[in-house]
Amino acid sequence: MSVLGGLLGAGASFCRSAGTLLHTVRTISTGTCCQIRMHAIPELKKVDRWTEKRSMYGIYDNIGILGDFIAHPKDLIVAPCWLKAFKGNELQRLIRKKKMVGDRMMALDRHNMEKRIYFLYRRFNRTGKHR
Repeated sequence: MSVLGGLLGAGASFCRSAGTLLHTVRTISTGTCCQIRMHAIPELKKVDRWTEKRSMYGIYDNIGILGDFIAHPKDLIVAPCWLKAFKGNELQRLIRKKKMVGDRMMALDRHNMEKRIYFLYRRFNRTGKHR
């Protein structure tokens, strides 16, 4: 009986070692309990190099070189006057718009803009890192 148990134990350990030899796949640990198995090099992504964003990148970089620094890119942008070369939050943008074109706005649009300014002013003064 003990001889049979010894043979079975030896056979089981042999099968376990053979199983690990068959599964010799390179594993990469991601720090979690599950591992990613790499069977082959992944396929490269198909990237469209001529999307609008990529094709227009750096479009105004050569204006200073070719144009003797006469025109600045902000002068070439077609936009409302209160938005050209502006960087800031919504409250600052609306205050700038009110100063520049507030007297020429329709009554309802001006009223809605003033309501929005009032709301944002209260919100910014009550919350946020700028208090």
